[in-house]
Amino acid sequence: MQAVGQFIETVGWLGLALIASEFGATLIYWLGQWIGFRLIDARIVRIAGFRLQLSHFQGHWKLERPLTRHPHLVAMPPADAKRFNHAIYCFSGGLLNLLTVMLSLITLNQFKFSFDLWLFAFIIWIWVNTLKAAQLLPMNLHGYPTAGQEFRQARASTAAMTAAYVTAVAAAIKVQTGSVRDLDASMIVMPRDGGNRNYLVVRQAWLILAWGVQHGLDTPELLAGLARLEPSFNTLPPADLARYLDATLYWNLLTNHREPQIIAWYQDDGVQQILRRHQPLAHYKLTAVYEWRVHQQPAAALTLIEKGLKLAQRLHDEDEVALLKALRVQVEAQAD
Repeated sequence: MQAVGQFIETVGWLGLALIASEFGATLIYWLGQWIGFRLIDARIVRIAGFRLQLSHFQGHWKLERPLTRHPHLVAMPPADAKRFNHAIYCFSGGLLNLLTVMLSLITLNQFKFSFDLWLFAFIIWIWVNTLKAAQLLPMNLHGYPTAGQEFRQARASTAAMTAAYVTAVAAAIKVQTGSVRDLDASMIVMPRDGGNRNYLVVRQAWLILAWGVQHGLDTPELLAGLARLEPSFNTLPPADLARYLDATLYWNLLTNHREPQIIAWYQDDGVQQILRRHQPLAHYKLTAVYEWRVHQQPAAALTLIEKGLKLAQRLHDEDEVALLKALRVQVEAQAD
């Protein structure tokens, strides 16, 4: 029994070392990103991680609890696109973790640990930082591309690099205003010669759809532009695929385009799994519009809309709030 007790105690200490290492490695990752952003005059607008985030929303810092969030910083890129350094956006956090690994290995060679538990704890610390340096934890586990993938995709063409800059600006604007409406209209141009299999270009196409809808542009035309990227399905990281599927399904159903392919995508178990994992907030409006258009159940749709509104307002997602309110107006108008 004494041996069992010692084993449990040792496992407990190692578990504590793992938690502390993960927290410490994330702090180092954030610090590396902050240093990199400062070098290019990018301004931090969000600190996210551990199911919490601190966002600079409408001029004030607010603590929020998102449904899902991997540890990272969001920064507004410099106004001068020539100063935008995509490598810093991709690698600044991981490079500081890599430096930490190197210093830790040097330290490990300098000292002899008299107690094996401390040695194991130190090895855990090195391992967690190694994972952070490679950006395998938590990026790939959460369906987001690694820094290396982001960097390679952006270097594939001028259009892809432009898309990387535009979508970074849009992400920062959405943090600060809850919407992409205020994005400079000059950035809402689909890049040429970028190909339809580069997921950075797909991100910009989704951004053009969101911006166009908010400014009252013709939805069928916007959907036609998004539809040409369908061959990219098999090349998109899961997080980008979920965003693409959500936009495609929602706007086709809302405009009463109930083609068999659209219905089949919605009913596919794999699609639903991706959407639930990577677009959990969008579940409410997407299910509501399906209940309304396909099942002809406006009451069920309105119930889902109200639930989604409460959650979207709590998360300060102005895009989702606006979409849900607009959907509610249409459902109520038809119900009357």
